[in-house]
Amino acid sequence: MNQKPYLVLLMFVFVVIGCVHIPEDAGFNDVNQLVGKRLDLDYQLHWQRGSESDEDKAVTHAIETLLAADLTADGAVQIALLNNPSIQATYEELGISQAEVIEAGLLDNPVLFGQARAPNKSEESTNYEFGITQNFLNILMMPARKKLAAIRFEQIKLHIADEVIQTVADVRTSYFSALGARQIRDLRHEINLAASNAHELAKRLHAAGNISDLQLATENAHFQQSRLELAKSETTVFEAREQLTRLLGLWGPQTNWSLPKQLPDIPSEEIPLEKLESMAIENRLDLAAERKAVEALAQALGITIDWRWVGQIEVGVSTERETDRTWVTGPSLAIELPIFNQRQADIAQLEAKLRRSQKRLTAQAVEIRSEVRTLRNRLIMQRYVVDHYRNTVLPLRERIVELTLKNYNYMLKGAFDLLMAKQQEFEAYQNYLEAIRDYWIVRADMQRSLGGRLPSRMTSRPSIEPKVGADS
Repeated sequence: MNQKPYLVLLMFVFVVIGCVHIPEDAGFNDVNQLVGKRLDLDYQLHWQRGSESDEDKAVTHAIETLLAADLTADGAVQIALLNNPSIQATYEELGISQAEVIEAGLLDNPVLFGQARAPNKSEESTNYEFGITQNFLNILMMPARKKLAAIRFEQIKLHIADEVIQTVADVRTSYFSALGARQIRDLRHEINLAASNAHELAKRLHAAGNISDLQLATENAHFQQSRLELAKSETTVFEAREQLTRLLGLWGPQTNWSLPKQLPDIPSEEIPLEKLESMAIENRLDLAAERKAVEALAQALGITIDWRWVGQIEVGVSTERETDRTWVTGPSLAIELPIFNQRQADIAQLEAKLRRSQKRLTAQAVEIRSEVRTLRNRLIMQRYVVDHYRNTVLPLRERIVELTLKNYNYMLKGAFDLLMAKQQEFEAYQNYLEAIRDYWIVRADMQRSLGGRLPSRMTSRPSIEPKVGADS
């Protein structure tokens, strides 16, 4: 009987089973939905895949449009979500994980073998033997493997979405740091100008013999210190801009982006601060990813326990031509006997990993709750600091300048007293700007700690600007 048609049919079946289509999405839409549910605005995500598609060109145009005007916090976030190279690298993990899911659903390749043995008698024919075998255990375990790979794929999607949320928080923090540094630098320039005027006045009065060497040296020291503070603020501005530029993934002419003139005003009312811990536990994607890690380890442990007594099983068919030219064909079977290794080490290792993952999950939940409470208290305190500067310290400094100016006009105070009062007002306003900057940074940290979305959005109130000039 000719067995070759059966062998050809068997090979055809294996080829058909092995043909698998790889989806291009790779779970990116799921990541997009996870992120969209946790952010306040409808930001757009984009995965650059090395092709000059119309979508890539539209993204480039969108970035250029956002950079053409003063950069807002939301605009900076959108550019980062479209262009941040670290996020783009993270997206590639989707393709890697999806490939592992597909791999879990594929059969091992069949093994084809053959041999020829020459007889020791010339009148006999050469002996030929051919066969094909398949790992049958691989077929039996395929459903369990696919389920485990799917769980890990979900974990990767949660992890990537959490990376996007973290990047949003990093961009917001960097943005407010850069904007605050720029506004403080402008204020330091005004302080330096006032110190320079005081120094010039001191030199004229000293030349006329109206002030001592000590007074002149004191004003010179104030001026030189002011120059140092201005230089430090220039460096801070440069470093803050570079940090934000890196997060936005910009280079070349794109680095010449501009910022608004001042920090945004803090909301007139604070966000609701009740039930923040439960909100964070529900929304945090890194916690959800850790839950998936526990689930994956439990699944892997169950598979290992269920199949611990089953070794390798190979089934196949072989055919042999005897030396008398007759063909002998039949099935083949090879079974591994689990005598010495019943997967004890694998089971013990997976049990330890599962316990470790469960404890990490508990520790992470405790840490998140503590983090939320800490940030809530910091947000309340930062609002108090801003309000105290706005309602008490700045009006008091303005009142001191006003009274000093009156005393100067009545010849009761000198010009240096008036300049010093104005410099102290500027210093108080710098602290006020730093408090506003820190408020927005804490707010960004709170948004991240809650999983991406704040309870609600509040309206802003007018801010205070410093009065420039010693006669104000």
